[in-house]
Amino acid sequence: MITPRDFADRHFRDYKIHGDEIIPRYCPYCSGGDKHDKHTFAMNATSGTYNCKRGSCGASGTFWKICKEHGEQVETRKNYELHSRPKVEYKKPQTVPVPVQTATEKYLRARGFTPETWQRRDVAEVGGNIAMPYYDEGGELVMMKFRPAHKPKGGEKKGWREAGGKPVFWGMHLCNIEQALVICEGEMDALALDEAGVQNVVSVPSGAEDLTCVDLCWDWLNKFKLVVLWADNDEPGRKLQRNLINKIGEWRCLVVVNERKDANEVLVYDGKEAVKRAVAYAVEVPVSGIIRLADVSVFDATEAVRVKSGIKGVDKVMGGFFMGQTSVWTGINSSGKSTLIGQLMLEAVEQGFGVCAHSGELPAPIFRYWIDLQAAGPAFLERKYDSIRERETTSAKKEIVQYIRDWYRDKFFLHDSIGDSTNKDLLEIFEYAARRYDCRVFLIDNLMTTVTSDSGSDFYRKQSEFVGRVIEFAKKFDVHVHIVAHPRKTTGRLTKMDVSGSGDITNRPDNVLSVHRLTPEEREKESYDAMVDIFKNRLFGWQDVAVRLKFDDNCKRFYWADEPGAVKQYSWIKLMPKQPSLLTQGVESTDEAFNF
Repeated sequence: MITPRDFADRHFRDYKIHGDEIIPRYCPYCSGGDKHDKHTFAMNATSGTYNCKRGSCGASGTFWKICKEHGEQVETRKNYELHSRPKVEYKKPQTVPVPVQTATEKYLRARGFTPETWQRRDVAEVGGNIAMPYYDEGGELVMMKFRPAHKPKGGEKKGWREAGGKPVFWGMHLCNIEQALVICEGEMDALALDEAGVQNVVSVPSGAEDLTCVDLCWDWLNKFKLVVLWADNDEPGRKLQRNLINKIGEWRCLVVVNERKDANEVLVYDGKEAVKRAVAYAVEVPVSGIIRLADVSVFDATEAVRVKSGIKGVDKVMGGFFMGQTSVWTGINSSGKSTLIGQLMLEAVEQGFGVCAHSGELPAPIFRYWIDLQAAGPAFLERKYDSIRERETTSAKKEIVQYIRDWYRDKFFLHDSIGDSTNKDLLEIFEYAARRYDCRVFLIDNLMTTVTSDSGSDFYRKQSEFVGRVIEFAKKFDVHVHIVAHPRKTTGRLTKMDVSGSGDITNRPDNVLSVHRLTPEEREKESYDAMVDIFKNRLFGWQDVAVRLKFDDNCKRFYWADEPGAVKQYSWIKLMPKQPSLLTQGVESTDEAFNF
């Protein structure tokens, strides 16, 4: 039998335990709303009862209910259902009202009602106060409610009931189950709708705080295929609307949107037709995850925002890396996958996009060293002899490093937390980079560093869940995320099935690619150094396409084997003074150095 902890493992992804509560990062119902509020949802670790503390959500219920909504099976409902309420013995009203008298009639007329309307609903008077009888579905009197026949003053009760009555919907006995039902917050609003000709209307008996009427009238309420909610335009009214939607179901609810406080105010100031229009133009409740296909924006690949790889052979197949997508890269050790993706990040900067990289293995200075090499290119390298390695080491010329860094300073960001990163704080940092610095391209190098090694048997499951969250992040912020994933085997050319971990790691992303570095023996036979295997490209349907690459070991750049070489100059060079100098030593001509 599933337990609340089992449910959390399957559906909450990231969560924490605090006392006897299970608290996920985001509410499974509202996902934190527009502001992405965190830790507002809590589930009891024993009983499974839950609630969301976000005012605009307010989701609550039993473990049986949330399991049913998420397709989980619970052994029996009573195991995790709250005990049923003790049976309540309701009393029939004893008050005998009289027809509406002069003062009450004056009050009702001032609110826009005619005698035909209040008489249809048996509105009467008791002791100078308005009396409103409540009848059940069969027309039996079950409750009497009263309110002053004048505007309430501070501290005065707006309405009260005769003790012991059964709180059902006011006016339910007059409703036709074949028509849409309108539910409003007070009797005066129901009268306003009735006055305007919308007669299939009821009112809750106790405002937003007590919805016992829903439980007592559940079978009757479920006979209606469509329910229109017109709550007051204030916070209690919005709370009532949320609670009714949660109970009745989003799929059959429409909500009235109006600037006036309530239906009665619309009647008084705007007239009957305005009341009817407000109901006629009630809107659907937005449901997360479902939209009308006709409302989806047109997609044109030629106009879509994307980042070119800078390698023509790859771009001819994939069209670039599109926003809202995720790419998984693999390759055996030293194949050059991290090097190639670092080059892709520079290409993104060159095209005006902000980028943010997570380097889980390389210290920040080494990561920057490789990026600066690639940015410099072959024309701006210097060589220094390493006496220990007994060979020369290349680096970007000191004179140009500052120009390179000024070029990418506000575009290239690095999350540097080797050995101290979890998938939770990594995506929070990525979200910050997307919001604060407008980063559009992200790198996770590599997937192994996003899940702690103490996850045990859940290690691959947590990796799979993290990839799912990355995909959601890419779609939500309209960015592209590159993920490096290690392979299962350590030699030879890989296939998609060789990526380590769950199949979700390659099934769910939009693109899956591998970098294969030729062995020395293979390079002797071929005219190229490496290849990119495009295992999957979901957008255009390509799979198992190979693109041949050459590699310049000095500047660590890849380029298409059919291109002339790694001669591209990035835009940092425009920051340099245009005059011959020591910077161009080793370059055949000044024009070559300033080729932009």
